[in-house]
Amino acid sequence: MALMGPHELATGARAVLEDFGARHTAATVELFLSASHRLTLEYEVHAGTFAASHGVALSAAARVWEGERYGFASAPVGSAGDLRPLLDSALQRASIGVRIPIPPAPALDEPLPSWQPDLSVQRMRHQAEHIARTVVPAGVIVQALVLTRRTNASVLLRTGGSESAQSDASEEVFLRCETSRGAVVDAVALPPGEEDTALVPLRHRLAEAIAALEGPVEAANPALPLVLRPPVAAPLVAGLSWLLRGDVVASTPALARAVGKKAFPSVLSVEDDPLHPRGLRRRAKDDEGRPASRVRLIDEGRLQGFLHSGETAARLGAEPNGRGLREGTSPPAPSPFNLFIVPRTDALPAHYTELVARVETFTTMPRPGTVSLIAGGWEVRDGQRVRRVAPMELDLPLMETFRTLQGVGPDLTFFPTADGCGTPTLILPPPRVG
Repeated sequence: MALMGPHELATGARAVLEDFGARHTAATVELFLSASHRLTLEYEVHAGTFAASHGVALSAAARVWEGERYGFASAPVGSAGDLRPLLDSALQRASIGVRIPIPPAPALDEPLPSWQPDLSVQRMRHQAEHIARTVVPAGVIVQALVLTRRTNASVLLRTGGSESAQSDASEEVFLRCETSRGAVVDAVALPPGEEDTALVPLRHRLAEAIAALEGPVEAANPALPLVLRPPVAAPLVAGLSWLLRGDVVASTPALARAVGKKAFPSVLSVEDDPLHPRGLRRRAKDDEGRPASRVRLIDEGRLQGFLHSGETAARLGAEPNGRGLREGTSPPAPSPFNLFIVPRTDALPAHYTELVARVETFTTMPRPGTVSLIAGGWEVRDGQRVRRVAPMELDLPLMETFRTLQGVGPDLTFFPTADGCGTPTLILPPPRVG
């Protein structure tokens, strides 16, 4: 039996929206209908057993603008009849406050294709066995191997007859492997038809991590600069993407005042490209119906701007840039699509500490604005790895760390475990001691 999706719900929603608009002629009303399906397969490698689970969610969010008033309401729905009380609730909650601008009418799209999530557990079982057999280094204990497939579809309706629709599907594999110095966690996206190709970098990173974390180690030389390979640098870039969100900037006046100024070294450029060919979330528009074009947020050290939804752009007097995304039934909030540090070909130092493997910690940002890492690797002299170094504990304040960035490599990699952000190798000065 076909699962109900937002395009079926939209048929009745149009009539509900027209009726509400006729009763409240001064209001502009928006309905966002969303369907999501998640299929998760957990593979217990040692025992050879599987556990599958799936969930379906159909929800709606309503926004109402009437004069200087704005209201929002959201709820799970099962039929068009559930939308009438939702619109009434949004109107009742309308209050005078920050004036959230009415987004422009979304451009008309081709009809949303039939929403048929892939429910093939058997295919995922074969895939999980293949990954365990070909990706995990020999002799390594797998604590967790999880395959997740998500299928999402949404329809945006506005009084006046405008509407747009979009759908996407993604699949990821998550691995946690045991080492004598802690667990290593990694993940990759698996584009349809490119699964084996996508697994190659994961296989390489896991082999690098095991080689760095197993065997005799010595304390790192604190006088050497740090070279953070992409798996270690990724949480820093995820933290930077958080710092560049309009809602965070709204509470950080000093950062807002730095727009147009050279706040970072020239080696740092940051972009968010919704259609990057290697990006993990490729979209042409955001959940407010605005076009999402490529944005350069930092240009050779100069801060250019921030990620904005309609609300945060209004609060800061900026132009929206199509970054209003929804998490579940929440209102649109500024979020990146495929934010990344622009790769370069800066030379590595003659001698350095190369960190290639990040040991799992409970959180990478226990304090806002500071990323904490435990990472292991090698001491490198004249291009040769000469000895393993014991995993180092690093507390890296985001602003200070990026202000001292000394170089950027060419090896751009995107990570599902870092909010989809991408980073090349980053070169930093010697760590602060004490």
